[in-house]
Amino acid sequence: MKYDKPFKTYDEQIDILQNKYGVVIDDYEFAKHALISVSYNDLIGSFKNTFKKDSINLSEITIEYLYELHLLDKSVQAFILKYSLFIENLFKNVMAYTIASSFGVDANKYLDPNNYQVYSAGTAFKENVLSEVLPILMDEKGGYQPTNYYVEMHNHVPPWILFKNISFGDSINLYNVLKKEQKEMVIDLLFNNDNAIKYDQKVEILRNGLNNIRIYRNLAAHNLSFTEFRLKKSIQPKQLYQALPGLIYLTADLSQPLHIDKKACKGLYSVVLIILLLLKTKILKSRFVADFMNAVFHNCPSESLALRMDLYTDYCRLTAMPKNLFERLHKYLKLYDDIL
Repeated sequence: MKYDKPFKTYDEQIDILQNKYGVVIDDYEFAKHALISVSYNDLIGSFKNTFKKDSINLSEITIEYLYELHLLDKSVQAFILKYSLFIENLFKNVMAYTIASSFGVDANKYLDPNNYQVYSAGTAFKENVLSEVLPILMDEKGGYQPTNYYVEMHNHVPPWILFKNISFGDSINLYNVLKKEQKEMVIDLLFNNDNAIKYDQKVEILRNGLNNIRIYRNLAAHNLSFTEFRLKKSIQPKQLYQALPGLIYLTADLSQPLHIDKKACKGLYSVVLIILLLLKTKILKSRFVADFMNAVFHNCPSESLALRMDLYTDYCRLTAMPKNLFERLHKYLKLYDDIL
C-alpha cells in the first residue's frame, strides 16, 4: 500500500517546509531543533490553513516566527488550563453545596434517581451519570482518593468528597439532569441573582459555557488542535451583552452582535467570556486579565514588542478572537462596578 502520510526524516521535513510551503529557513540547525522539540504537525499544521485562507504568503514567514507562534499558543493554553481548573472547582463546590443542602449527605439519598430528571439536554441520569459515579463509590482498589478513604474510615461519602473524584464532564451531566429547584440554586449561586439574563438563558449559557471550557481544557491537556478548533454549541453573544458590558459589540441598531463577535464565540473567546462571567470578584477578574496579558506579552522588552504584536495579531486570526481583545477586557473592568 502506498501511504499518503509516509514517514519523513527531519531533513525531508525541512525540505517540504522550504519547497512546498516556502517557509524561510536560514538556520538549518534551528529548524531541526524546532522539528525535534515541537514536531512538524504542531509547527505548521495548526497554522497553514488559516494563513492560506487569509491569503498570507508563507514564503514571507520564517521558521523562527512559526516557532514563536507555537510558543505563544502554548502560553495561552497554559493560562486557559489554569483558569479552567479554577472554574471546575468553583462549579463542583456549588453543585456539592446544592445537592447536600437539598438531599443530605448519604449517597443513597443524594443519588436517588427520584431526585433527578430521567433525561435532559442529551443526558440520561442512569446511563450518563449514575453509571459513571457508582464505580467511584464502590472502588475496592483504593484508586480514588479521598473517596475511598471515606468509604473505609467514615460511615458515608458526602457530595463535596465525591465531587473531588468525578470528572468535570460528569459533574456537568449531573447539572443537566437536576430538577428546576436545584438548578435555580446553582444558577443563583453562580450568577449572583444577576437579572440581566433570563433564567432559561442562564441554564443554556452555563451548560454550553462549561462544556466549552471543558473541551478547550482537554485540547490543551492532550496537545490537540487548539487554535483552529470551533465549537458546535457556542454561547449566544447577545445573551451576554448586558452581563459582560464592553466584551460584546452589537450592530448600530442593537439588534444583533457583530459578525466578528458571532464568529469569535464559536472559538476560544467563548471560554474567555464564560470564565469572566463566573469569576465573582473584581480582584479575580483583574488578575485574569493581567495573567492573559502576561501569557501573550510576558513582559517582553521594547525591542521585541513589534514582533510580539505581529504574533498576537496572527494568533487572534487563528483563534477568531477580536483583535481589540485587551481593549475590550480593560473596558469591561472599568464598567464592572456599574453592573454590581
